[in-house]
Amino acid sequence: MTQSINDLIRQAVEGSLAFVQASVLGVSDEAMAFVAEAGGLHRIAPAVYLGVDVERHPLAEAAAWALRYDNAVVGGLTAALHHDLTDAFARGIWLYTPRGTTVPRSRNAQLQVVQTSPRLIAPEDDKINGITSITVHGAATRIAGPDRTVIDLWRYPERIPREYALVALGRRVRQDDFSVPEFARLARRLRAWSRLEPLVQGAML
Repeated sequence: MTQSINDLIRQAVEGSLAFVQASVLGVSDEAMAFVAEAGGLHRIAPAVYLGVDVERHPLAEAAAWALRYDNAVVGGLTAALHHDLTDAFARGIWLYTPRGTTVPRSRNAQLQVVQTSPRLIAPEDDKINGITSITVHGAATRIAGPDRTVIDLWRYPERIPREYALVALGRRVRQDDFSVPEFARLARRLRAWSRLEPLVQGAML
């Protein structure tokens, strides 16, 4: 790798808090990997880097993986931790991806990928699907909102322990912005309200 490319990459990350990608800089992945191996970058996800002096956002890894895959949404226990709905260990990075698309895989990161109906994570329907967006290291990152997160913890009992889901529901109903009608509307859309209605009533007593 020439010194000029090395300098280009280092100048791009100097003083920046944003993710750095080879495709954006117009350099090869090999060039980025070379700088990372020399200690000039931190690799967060395949082809996604941060400067070595950047303080990582708690969602940095999840956001970097979401950046790599179109229409991916951060969810599950990763979202639950972000919304303070659990104290449990996330056991990896939880992502929702549409059925029929490429499943993110990694030899290094522990990924918990849930493939779901495309209509339930379609970007144009984020509002009605309970999905919001936050900026993480300069990248718009789609993440399940608090209601969607709680509902999803109950939708995947084979992957989420019941006690985690109960704690998340209890915390959510005590949050100031919780609304039973809004929660019920989303739960019906996700076909989970019949299971959740008595639990919500009990949690609010």
